[in-house]
Amino acid sequence: HFGVSLLERGARSVRLTPVGRKLDERIRSILAEIDLLQDIAQEESVGVSGQVTIAATPEFGGLIATELFPVLRERHPNLTLVMRPDYAFEDMQDPGTDLAFRVGTFKDDRLVALELGSYSRWLVATPATQAQYAPKSPVDLATLPCLTFRGDRPGGTWRFVKSGTVETVEVSGPIAVRSFGILQLLVRAGQGFANLPSFMVRDEIANQTLVRCLKDYDAPEYPVFLTFRPGARNIARVDAVIEVAKQVVPTLFQQCPISS
Repeated sequence: HFGVSLLERGARSVRLTPVGRKLDERIRSILAEIDLLQDIAQEESVGVSGQVTIAATPEFGGLIATELFPVLRERHPNLTLVMRPDYAFEDMQDPGTDLAFRVGTFKDDRLVALELGSYSRWLVATPATQAQYAPKSPVDLATLPCLTFRGDRPGGTWRFVKSGTVETVEVSGPIAVRSFGILQLLVRAGQGFANLPSFMVRDEIANQTLVRCLKDYDAPEYPVFLTFRPGARNIARVDAVIEVAKQVVPTLFQQCPISS
């Protein structure tokens, strides 16, 4: 067909000629392109598929898993989702993690960061604890049982905002735990006051299991970022999760306004 010799026959073997090797390389490239076209056609027919692994702090990861994952599964039923809960910031240079939610100040020139909203921490207690101690201002907390988020010793600096002015108080309560989930259990058990993420306690405040204390004071807000490596959006399954997260996650903060 080509008018050239593609094979050389020896006494015991057959090998490609130089032009045969060039054509062989080109043919393999064409076959690979055909396989890629098949993959694209298959993706169009079955929709977005594959695994997306997301890292987040345990409590915020729980919110994402219960609120975002069902929406993703409904829109993209062939996706599989993995949540990696950890308070330490996930190393996003690890290819095993596709996306990470980070809370607070974010600075990393190696990553793309989309700010999706913010939340605050609310000072909460049981109705009985609030009635017993009845703090009127942040300074009152200095002598009250306060439960703090840390792993070395009880105590810490809590900040409150009123009329644009920040007030700080040093608390030194009896218990410290590096887990907001455990602190929430301790608050329910009547062990004291705690500053917990608003999305964790909004339902309990609504049904009066817990009460929000010092309601005239606002807590500083914590911005939430969705982070990923540059180029990650070129991967269909990752881009699909990002697009749904941009729609769903901001609504999670709208459900727990600071003034409630």
